[in-house]
Amino acid sequence: MSPSVLTETESRRWHPATEIIVLGCALVLVFGIPSPVVPLLVLAGSTIAAVASPSVKVATWAATVAVLCVPMLIVVGLVQGLFYPGDEVRVLWRAGPVRLSIEGLAIAVQQWLRVTALVALCAVIGLGSDAARFFDGLITLRLPASIAYVCASSLSLIPLVRARVREVLEARAARGWATDRWSVRLRLLPGIVTGVFTSLLVTVDQRHEVLEQRGFAASDHSVSLQDHPDSRWQRLLRRGGPALTLILVVLSVLGLLPLPGAADMLGGLR
Repeated sequence: MSPSVLTETESRRWHPATEIIVLGCALVLVFGIPSPVVPLLVLAGSTIAAVASPSVKVATWAATVAVLCVPMLIVVGLVQGLFYPGDEVRVLWRAGPVRLSIEGLAIAVQQWLRVTALVALCAVIGLGSDAARFFDGLITLRLPASIAYVCASSLSLIPLVRARVREVLEARAARGWATDRWSVRLRLLPGIVTGVFTSLLVTVDQRHEVLEQRGFAASDHSVSLQDHPDSRWQRLLRRGGPALTLILVVLSVLGLLPLPGAADMLGGLR
């Protein structure tokens, strides 16, 4: 890929510090305002961002969100929707001891939308970022270099975990294990987790020693590792976003934010 294409692609991306601020504000809004409207907006924005992002594959993003969120949808739908306790509920359907109530369905919808919205947003940022971008974002937000390194290293270890797990499965397959079967993989899981965890500890310790020898902790690493496009409106968003988020949450707590709850939106089903 030519440098001009790289420059054009990078110019279409947000500054990593802006992505971190947006993620933090979304987290506070989704869990601070008790209305499904907020996670729906975050989910819609994440979908648009995944489609428009030059560094995120939409199919990979959608598969990630589905794998992480569909099982939760089934669980909360069964637990809350069908077995919600209480006598003063609006029942939509009943079969013996099992009943589908608006109150239980509202809680299930609210919980699932909250988690799905954050998973979708985290997937957009995570799939389109790397450890260097994350480190630069934290440095721009004036976090200490040691804390920024620890957080960025956790992101860089994800590909390492995948590679180690693949290597272990290939080694077991070479010894005659049918690793293509899920029952066999579950039997091998404890040993794989132990080996991968030990390997990660050794890797982190080696990286720490290298950084200590180079005087990482004693120096001021305030310079970004990469060049990232920034703009006045992004700097304004990083300053004004947290303040606006706090104002919206306070208005919601005081009852001055007219957003419908999940039970209100589902009330028409009866």
